[in-house]
Amino acid sequence: MDLFIGLVTGALFGAALYLADAASPVKMRQMLRLEDLTVFKIILFAIGFSNVLLFVFNMAGILDLSNLSVKTMHLGVIIGGLIFGVGFGMVGSCPGTSFAAIGTNVYKQALMIAVGGIIGALIFSLMYGSFEAMGIFKAMNLGKLTLFKISDKYPSVTEIGYVGLLVMGVVLMAIAWLMPEKRRA
Repeated sequence: MDLFIGLVTGALFGAALYLADAASPVKMRQMLRLEDLTVFKIILFAIGFSNVLLFVFNMAGILDLSNLSVKTMHLGVIIGGLIFGVGFGMVGSCPGTSFAAIGTNVYKQALMIAVGGIIGALIFSLMYGSFEAMGIFKAMNLGKLTLFKISDKYPSVTEIGYVGLLVMGVVLMAIAWLMPEKRRA
């Protein structure tokens, strides 16, 4: 049943990416060059909305923090983020949007990006032990750091808590709402 739910939610997410034009490498490159901010606005609004939902779910008592997985912040995450960002900028797509783009007219490019993402993940998993031996995961290790204190289990930058999530969510949604879709010349 979990696999079925995963397939359905994945298909819905892919459809949402397609409908938002986030599956288009051209649109993604325009976003990265700050020429067309439509997809950026969608991403910003979605992050803000999820923050508000976390606040609401916590207030309603239906948020189960045992499902929360906070990744450790260390040098490996920074290096991986830089590699991901450069690749994203070069091809105008990330692994998630490339799978959605497989169903479009750029399916050949999208398929190559998706295969590249899978190969990259495989290479990383095969080299994980070597990276660990080099100390990359211990360098600049800040632990499982969160921005707002939502659990005693994780250290946080601030002591604000769920109210911080609500405020941040509303601010991000307002910025996304007020931001122009196209950059003014």
